[in-house]
Amino acid sequence: MSLSTHPFRMLCSRGSIVLMTILALGCITVNVYFPEAEIKELSESIEREVRERAASGESGASNDAWFSEEADTRRSLLSLLLAPSVAHAQGGVALPEVSSPAIRAIIESRAERLDDVLAQLDSGVLGEGKDGLLAVRDLASLELRDRAAVQKLLRDENKDREALFREIAVAKNVDLAQLPEIRATYAETLRDVAAPGTWIERPDGTWERK
Repeated sequence: MSLSTHPFRMLCSRGSIVLMTILALGCITVNVYFPEAEIKELSESIEREVRERAASGESGASNDAWFSEEADTRRSLLSLLLAPSVAHAQGGVALPEVSSPAIRAIIESRAERLDDVLAQLDSGVLGEGKDGLLAVRDLASLELRDRAAVQKLLRDENKDREALFREIAVAKNVDLAQLPEIRATYAETLRDVAAPGTWIERPDGTWERK
């Protein structure tokens, strides 16, 4: 082996090692941590707060006659749904994130329309989607005026939910690129607290009555 070619071969060898290292790094999948358990716990705490505020009557719930005809019945249902959650929460306090001004404002806003949302979920007009948002299931049974009211209800509720998911990301220091995971986790909680007979969308996209 010529001494004059030895440095060249060493350089080529080092270059090959660098190239192989770069290629290997390119094949590595970066796993971004997602605090699913923490977000599930927070979602349960928020939904409990929404229902407690609505059931207490302190949230200034809607007095619209079209929605309030069966308000007492729905409040009774709320009390039954809340019972396990309240028992679970005894001896503790709401998670710190629930006390943030932004999340509290959304809780109050959602509590004000909860009776209306439950009425349309009970009737099958609306359903709980896999993305954590309300979805239209059947408007055919409603008159034109009532359809407009339900569509406004859906827009207002989903606007609050969208804002809530972003606030959860901020509270838990989760990148906004992981919003789909937050939606899916929150949707699971919404399915859990939904009353029997509610239309729910499973993670695979299929709809069924709970």
